[in-house]
Amino acid sequence: MAIHSGHTGIVVQDLDRVGRFYKEVIGLREARRMSREGAPLDALLGLNNVRLEVMFLGTPDRPAAIELLQYVRHPSAPIQRQPNTHGPNHVHFIVHELDPILERLEAAGIESIGGPVAWFDTWTRVLYTRDPEDNIVELTEIPEGQPIPYAATSD
Repeated sequence: MAIHSGHTGIVVQDLDRVGRFYKEVIGLREARRMSREGAPLDALLGLNNVRLEVMFLGTPDRPAAIELLQYVRHPSAPIQRQPNTHGPNHVHFIVHELDPILERLEAAGIESIGGPVAWFDTWTRVLYTRDPEDNIVELTEIPEGQPIPYAATSD
């Protein structure tokens, strides 16, 4: 049986603002944007009368890696996550050059949680930062042409 990685869903309060961050600062591409409502969605989520605005973002190799979800009906309060918070913790991107993203983070007035730091034996540098709604974003740098750690495939 084959299994493939799908997307990571992130619930946000302001879809446009958070979407701009992932596109303009991180460098993802918007793959699709849509509204969703109806009985199948209500049944899946266990809520009634749900309406979502959705934006899929990604990279060339995973065009829909991130799904941003804004609950137009049934919004909830944001939760401040810390690096040691139990449960889903952060979204991770691998980049060949961290410096351009660092410049865009600085220009946007976004501080890092930690880093960039030189990493043990897998990545060149690692940075933890936050998106505009305080979701944790990890960026790891590995020079172009080097194999991506942990990405070895076994068939």
